[in-house]
Amino acid sequence: MTATGEPRRLGLEVWFEADRIDGRVYDQEDASRLDRRFSGWLGLLSALAETAPGHEPAAFSHGKGNR
Repeated sequence: MTATGEPRRLGLEVWFEADRIDGRVYDQEDASRLDRRFSGWLGLLSALAETAPGHEPAAFSHGKGNR
């Protein structure tokens, strides 16, 4: 939720490959607030953790690059 109690809308793009998962988590309303690429299940969890209120989003992570 946002500071005003409204839900935050996130987008999730996922690419499943035989031995891994890659993708991107982003803020659907303001991609400049959060646009995080991830690689692996732990990377997904880390990207989701960055959506927590008060957490400063990191720059793009090292993923597979642009898709």
